[in-house]
Amino acid sequence: MPRTFAADLAAYGPQRCATNPASLAEGRAYCQRLAETHYENFHVASRLLPRALRPHFCAVYAYCRWADDLADEVADSEQSLTLLDWWEEQLRECYAGRTSHPVFVALQQTIAQFSIPMRPFADLLIAFRQDRHTGRYESVVEVLDYCRYSANPVGQLVLRLAGVHSPELSALSDSVCTGLQLANFCQDVAGDWRRGRVYLPQVTCRQFGYAEEDFARGVADERFRGVMKVEVDRAEAYLRAGLPLVDQMPLGLRGDMGLFIHGGLAILERIRGVNYDVWNARPSLSKFDKARLLAGALWRNAFGPRLSLTDARNVEDSDTMGAASATEVAASYTQCQALTRRTAGNFYYSFLVLPKVKRRAMCALYAFLRHTDDLGDSQQPVEERRAALSAWRQSLDNALRGRFDSPLLPALADTVARFGIPRQYLHDVLDGVEMDLQERVYDTFAELAEYCYRVASAVGLCCIHIWGFRGAAPLDLATPLGIAFQLTNILRDLKEDSELGRVYLPREDLRRFQYSEEDLAQGLRNAAFAALMRFEIARAEDHYRRGEGLEMHLDRDSRPALRAMVSIYRGLLDEIKRRDGDVFSSRVRLSGWRKATIALRSLLARATTAPRTDAG
Repeated sequence: MPRTFAADLAAYGPQRCATNPASLAEGRAYCQRLAETHYENFHVASRLLPRALRPHFCAVYAYCRWADDLADEVADSEQSLTLLDWWEEQLRECYAGRTSHPVFVALQQTIAQFSIPMRPFADLLIAFRQDRHTGRYESVVEVLDYCRYSANPVGQLVLRLAGVHSPELSALSDSVCTGLQLANFCQDVAGDWRRGRVYLPQVTCRQFGYAEEDFARGVADERFRGVMKVEVDRAEAYLRAGLPLVDQMPLGLRGDMGLFIHGGLAILERIRGVNYDVWNARPSLSKFDKARLLAGALWRNAFGPRLSLTDARNVEDSDTMGAASATEVAASYTQCQALTRRTAGNFYYSFLVLPKVKRRAMCALYAFLRHTDDLGDSQQPVEERRAALSAWRQSLDNALRGRFDSPLLPALADTVARFGIPRQYLHDVLDGVEMDLQERVYDTFAELAEYCYRVASAVGLCCIHIWGFRGAAPLDLATPLGIAFQLTNILRDLKEDSELGRVYLPREDLRRFQYSEEDLAQGLRNAAFAALMRFEIARAEDHYRRGEGLEMHLDRDSRPALRAMVSIYRGLLDEIKRRDGDVFSSRVRLSGWRKATIALRSLLARATTAPRTDAG
């Protein structure tokens, strides 16, 4: 382990700190030294930070720094876990009023002054322990779940110190912290590999054909650049989604918050600047870079525009606003609405219960999704479909910068800007459709869940931005609900997908129930198939349960839309269950009358729970 931490552990570890309690002045001085001498993209307590808050930020940083070093810089895993247990015990002693370690002596005063609960400190330790027994992350969902413990609690602590902790700001803070953590993963690929960890999702690596042996040799080729571009873009989307947080912070903290976000964005630009080759040198910020960003933070603090929570949901920065005229945007919305009415099927009934502005935004989103799906499912050869999707991806990026080559895209760009939809979600959908171009099977449910996240959960995350939500919980609840919808679709469409050569049921499930792909292709209904379907139905039902509660976090005028959507898809799953899994005899569907009834009930619920907000 590095000499400095080894020395600190010898001086303040389990054998020493109890017999040599630190004073408050000594504890604060020690925490300040840690904060000022350890390399970070930006120091946690910059000169922009109000003097009165500096010792408290340093104390929080020192707690995190020690926990991180106990996980990363202790070679023996068992010893590391033992020390992390000791660190958690020190935390509990601190909250009980008994402490001697210099970090906790300083932190105790901070906890008391700002009424900080133990949960965010304890959550960090979950991630640090995980680092000792988990070295690979199969899906984006798993990586984001790790960030929930490794990074997001830090933002919650900052909000507590700033005195502005709230559900709305927590959601923005989580986005910033997740973005910073993802940027760090991209920055530290080589160092993490040496520690036996790969935080780049395995599914993304497989998508580009980048294997374990390539990591071992530090290969920086087109495959690696493909993986890195996806993950760098994802990190940028999360960082930009959190930009409105800067102007919701107290005046004295806006500069520091801006430094963290723009510092993270600068690191991502550094990675792009070396063509994603992070194997040969770790991208970092020079003193000049930091000075330039500091100057920028000072200028924005003094003269820059302010982003409110309402007006600044545009997370993609100023270049997202297009050059389309109001007439062009209106015409685009009209075309999207016509396409939606004609082809949306189950989705359209849930749109009917929304206020006009949100309804037309959903039509713009649906039109983009419909066109994307059509490109992937066309009768053209695979390579032509792949090229068409690549061109459509470029059209999307151009549209979000104000250059349009499709009549559907001005409305989408307006929707993205108006409702602050992170562009990464749209790219995730494109990635999912491209996955269908490969003749592939899913060996495990984790692999299938990643596909479901891209083609369904990412859509749900777009939807809740249009519908409006409060707090961070909806981001967690929308993911399993989207997976539940897609699992329902997969079960309903088993016959049709099999005829197209697609098998979405995980091979591990087929093996478990001794039901082969050949049996599926023949539409064989036997005891093994019935047992398999009961298992898959139960899994979908579990994901519906995990998404319960999302409705109550949405804007009141949007809740009936989700209620209608869930009712329709649960209705399909219930019908499959009623048939004991028989999806071969006839296609499972809900009648138009039943879907209209669901929409009407939801519309009546909207009328009785929310004021009318438009004439549409």
